[in-house]
Amino acid sequence: MLAQLEDPAETYRRIEFDAQVEGSDGAGLTRLCLERAITALGRARAARAHGVRAEALGQAGAALLALREGVARDNPLRTALVQFYGSARAAVLGSVARYDGERLAVVESDLKDVLELLR
Repeated sequence: MLAQLEDPAETYRRIEFDAQVEGSDGAGLTRLCLERAITALGRARAARAHGVRAEALGQAGAALLALREGVARDNPLRTALVQFYGSARAAVLGSVARYDGERLAVVESDLKDVLELLR
């Protein structure tokens, strides 16, 4: 039964993330999701175990899905952003089965560039 308990560090990360979500506006949520995706990609790239890597890639994929689905309908860059986040998510989830560290590094770099533009 104890083996099924979640990692305490992950629990704290989730609680912190939930608290940040509660106090954020649209731009703040975008930054949070970008930061979460970038952090998860970093964990995935550093992981040696497939299970740890797959979990981190799943978290990055979830953050990218939230970003893609959260693009405002009236945003003039909507089409480009939806395509960008969708392509990034496909690359991330594709690396679950067939790991491609170089491709993930490019996705991570691109996400960092977007995050920097929001600051």
